[in-house]
Amino acid sequence: MDFDYTEEQLMLKKTVREFAEKELAPQVHDYEKHGPLNREQTISFIKQLMPFGFYNGHMTEEYGGSNLSALTYAMINEELARVWAGLAGLIWIAGSQPSNDVPDTERNEVRDMIRAGETISAGAISEPDHGSDASYMSTIAVEDGDDYVITGTKTWISNGPVADRITVHASLKPGGGRDTIRTFRMNRKNHPWQVVRNNELFGLKAWANGELRFDDVRVPRTHMNDPKASAGAQGKRVWNFQSPRTMLATFATGIAQASVDAAIRYSQDRVQFGRPIASFQLVQGMIYEMVAETEAARFLTYRAIAMQDKGEDSTWQAALAKGFATEVAHRVASHCVEIHGALGLLEGYPVERYFRDGRALSIPDGTTEIQKLVVGRRLTGISAIQ
Repeated sequence: MDFDYTEEQLMLKKTVREFAEKELAPQVHDYEKHGPLNREQTISFIKQLMPFGFYNGHMTEEYGGSNLSALTYAMINEELARVWAGLAGLIWIAGSQPSNDVPDTERNEVRDMIRAGETISAGAISEPDHGSDASYMSTIAVEDGDDYVITGTKTWISNGPVADRITVHASLKPGGGRDTIRTFRMNRKNHPWQVVRNNELFGLKAWANGELRFDDVRVPRTHMNDPKASAGAQGKRVWNFQSPRTMLATFATGIAQASVDAAIRYSQDRVQFGRPIASFQLVQGMIYEMVAETEAARFLTYRAIAMQDKGEDSTWQAALAKGFATEVAHRVASHCVEIHGALGLLEGYPVERYFRDGRALSIPDGTTEIQKLVVGRRLTGISAIQ
């Protein structure tokens, strides 16, 4: 498969890297030591990064985007994650285009906010008692005339505390399983939910995450997404995690590359026993392993993304990329810490952040163990879980 960049992609990649290193890198520690970015800060960074194609660059011109391919969008997100993974994740989730079945009045309102960079989206699936097994969720949608009444609690919701638009997964029947689950579009102004708490995570600190409660939130029937839009060839609903998983793999690859770059620089500058530690065989062996795994993670990730650009099913390829790349990010960052010695343990130094962020990415949108089961099911035709 050919992953060579075009001249335009190379220029965009270079421009994003230069901006991120010059304008963002010096700010990362000061922001992250205060925890998740608030709404005002998030909107500010969205507007700074929109000209480069972040947030809405993958959308059509109608939404102010430039219709970037999935590969180009991943490429610039890898560069941003290389400098600040938490911000990359925050802005990626914030920019979500409405589904095709949205009524014109709602679409127009959301379109104008997206074009201005003034709306933040989120998706709510996980619950306190339902994480990897999201098929039997407790959040219930009860039909009431022309509305549905939503009741339940969602947790580990990326962007939840700062979002004004949210897509909530709820079951039409308690314990009814996957086929009874529908998604409902809400906005905070007309369908207010409560932020129960901000989840203070040990990694990806800039990326807001929280628990939300929906107490009899009334949503018009027209705000329920058409289940047929997410149906597969057999007419059954398909939960499409392909794009999110490859995007998380992209962030992980960015973290791994940052770790490689930092390790090489430091090993060239650090002198012990009268020579740079880069001359030590064990250090060179460690760098070899770091580069090999990072390159492998990138190829797996870009392969899945290239398939998505072609409209092909990348279910197991995306799961493989996500599981492998996030584990690689943690391993490569760990080697980077080891090469830096005590300096790698210093709070506020980028290396220890790579380590934390890399580990944190292995959990969202399916843990590594879940990715293994997805790949296994697709390749063998046998599910390890019911």
